[in-house]
Amino acid sequence: MHLRTRQRVIGLLLLLLLAAILAPLVLRTPEQVRLALDMSIPEAPRISEPDIAPVVSEEEQAATDRQIDEEQQQVAAAEPEPRVAPPVVEEEPSEAPQPAAQDAPQPGFTVQVASFSDVANAQALVARLREAGYSAYHREVRQDGNTWQRVFVGPEIKRERAEALRQRLADDKAFALEGLVRSFVP
Repeated sequence: MHLRTRQRVIGLLLLLLLAAILAPLVLRTPEQVRLALDMSIPEAPRISEPDIAPVVSEEEQAATDRQIDEEQQQVAAAEPEPRVAPPVVEEEPSEAPQPAAQDAPQPGFTVQVASFSDVANAQALVARLREAGYSAYHREVRQDGNTWQRVFVGPEIKRERAEALRQRLADDKAFALEGLVRSFVP
């Protein structure tokens, strides 16, 4: 086949393809086009909010908050210098039985500010934080076959205080650490 004939056949095929695509659009009536373009979003389903009864009454919550504040004041009065928590090595969870609810330590909150693979880096940051007056410590954590040195500041009993500590660390120009508030159990 000659080049000119081949080009004409290809051009004819392209024109037929274009006509096949555009013909349904051109040959529709305006009413059919309006119906095809008339799209409406269905109304959102109605979901009723369940009533959630409080687990602890407001009086019990207020009494617990007062007790926590009193105990913190007693601890602050008994220790003139800020106490630094010693570094503790986190171990893999074991199947040991849990202590009774009365004997269990009360959970708190701490701010994780960094995670290093090198112990020296973690110890250097802990030393800098302690010099600046923060209660800092680090823990060794094994995760997915890797060993990490996580640096923490705290702990605090109330989450709000831990959030304020996290913000204070972020605002401190000497560190500018974007921390993460995590649960802490001694």
